[in-house]
Amino acid sequence: MKEYKIIKIDSQNYNMFDDMIFWRMNRRERTNVEKAEAFNNNFDSSYLALSNPNLFVYAALETGRLVGWISIVYMPKVGKLNGLGHLYIDELWVAPLYRVQGIANKLMEKADELLNTTASAGIRLYVNTDNSNAKGLYEKCGFSESGIAYFMEKDK
Repeated sequence: MKEYKIIKIDSQNYNMFDDMIFWRMNRRERTNVEKAEAFNNNFDSSYLALSNPNLFVYAALETGRLVGWISIVYMPKVGKLNGLGHLYIDELWVAPLYRVQGIANKLMEKADELLNTTASAGIRLYVNTDNSNAKGLYEKCGFSESGIAYFMEKDK
């Protein structure tokens, strides 16, 4: 099994991360021309969000490009659990050609590392009921169902 380096996303590698986001959203990688255009316009709100101390974004590096990422948010609790908060896994994605190679497990290990280095009581996440592959991954990583919840959101 190939080894992938897991790196923290920051201002130095944000362009590569932005390329991967494009890949996920468009189901194709950017051309060199598109990369050059994106490089000139990379100071968007996503880039600025990386300065938030409660946001942790890690990605799997493979021969000069990123092929998967995990986004984790620390949410403090006031008055409950002696002030300990929870880490929430917001997103986990691996490019289709790189799945079933242990990358998602490596990214999940970063969440476990954060659990041990932050004031966190645990890790929480939501998984779509139709996504049995993701549910299986999370179960292998030690997660279990904890009731039934509805995912709701309000757009701006």
